[in-house]
Amino acid sequence: MKIAVIIAAATALVVGPLASTLPESPESPESTTTVSARSASFLPASTSTPLLKLPTKPCSDDNTVTRSCYWDAAKMGNGKGYSYIVDGRGNVIYLNPKLNKQSARLKFNAAQSRAGKEHWGTVDGHRFCWAKVGDTSYIQCFDGYKTSS
Repeated sequence: MKIAVIIAAATALVVGPLASTLPESPESPESTTTVSARSASFLPASTSTPLLKLPTKPCSDDNTVTRSCYWDAAKMGNGKGYSYIVDGRGNVIYLNPKLNKQSARLKFNAAQSRAGKEHWGTVDGHRFCWAKVGDTSYIQCFDGYKTSS
């Protein structure tokens, strides 16, 4: 049940802005969006083409499943962090909107690169992680997760 709420919230973040850009039909002054729970896709009332197909498989915590997946932070990994979905193109969409700013991600990545850290991708389910490599590697991820290995 909780994952259904998480997926619905993620979709609202994605579909809301898309729905506001759809042109209104002259016959129908009100634009509505319908939800099909069976197919997990969202359709504007004026078309039958899905805007977004929600992923049904969980993301891995080690970069093996990286597209068309979801991460439920409360139940997966260490039980901490932020939930997200990854679309078929590999775009990460966090349920926490403050983590969806592309400019902030680019700024974080540039700072980590300038500091001489290596990009490690996904660590323990956390995306956009970098590490200062040595005898002990210190890992820092965009969402604030820190660990060592």
